[in-house]
Amino acid sequence: MKKIIISLFIILLISQIALAQFDWGFDFTKAGSAGLQFLKIGVGGRESAMGEAFTSLSDDVNAVFWNVAGLGFVTEPQVSFSHTQWLVESSHDAFAVALPVKSFVFGLSGIGFRIKEFEETTVLEPNGTGKMIGAGDYLIGLSVARRFTDKLTIGLQIKYVQEVLAEQSFDNMLFDIGTIYHTGFHDLKLAFSLQHFGPDMVLADQQFRTPLLFRVGASDKLFENEIHRMLISVELVHPTDANEWINAGVEYCFMNILALRGGYQINDMEQKLTTGFGLQVPKIGRFGTTFDYAYVSFGEIFGATHRFTIGFTF
Repeated sequence: MKKIIISLFIILLISQIALAQFDWGFDFTKAGSAGLQFLKIGVGGRESAMGEAFTSLSDDVNAVFWNVAGLGFVTEPQVSFSHTQWLVESSHDAFAVALPVKSFVFGLSGIGFRIKEFEETTVLEPNGTGKMIGAGDYLIGLSVARRFTDKLTIGLQIKYVQEVLAEQSFDNMLFDIGTIYHTGFHDLKLAFSLQHFGPDMVLADQQFRTPLLFRVGASDKLFENEIHRMLISVELVHPTDANEWINAGVEYCFMNILALRGGYQINDMEQKLTTGFGLQVPKIGRFGTTFDYAYVSFGEIFGATHRFTIGFTF
């Protein structure tokens, strides 16, 4: 009990320090200054259900979408597929593959984001020209991670991204780097990740920054035995096109089969309450299956999104 109290105190202290360091009013001068906004849509039912507070908890194939260092904890081949029914009749799909090779773990990932076709309008024909326009964003990524010690894990990722709008398109190369450090106290982990770092983009003579995200997080197990396990996680997110916010999440697992999750995003103007669950099917030989679901609320105006992930271990 003493260790649990101390761990909670450390995590809360980190979040309070983060809250004290920044002006938490939304800076509208930064809004809309970055492109490729689809990269900020969270991938994974488990991660999204926990309020996206996953920088320090990343430990499976989906780490490529949160903190690539977490890929270093994968010990056997894994594959995952995720689907999100996004806002305004758009869809977001992703896959990831992890393959351990000696002391390294290599990853391959992809994302496709599509919006429903809409009719073109012009100044002369504001009611529509009759021509339907499509738009979408795509990503393919290659990653590598390694556990250098029993405490320190580091990962790197390179990503090719493309954005298409009607006949126009542009592409870019982006990079991620991340670390996870196990403090040795209880099960407390500290982590950071830098995502979507790359050169500015130009589309239709307009210059946009990449949606750079810097995440710092901490997590710990409140308790664990053969029947029950509970995790808590908190992190600070610093984007290039908005002010910082805090993510917080909790997960309760029963018999390593059923998991219940909840989370909250503090000072995010749109996304707030998250919840969900996960199921892990007992392995048959080396083959295992997991299913995760997340419900993410965006308030009364935008409604909610539903996120699904299925994963396989070989």
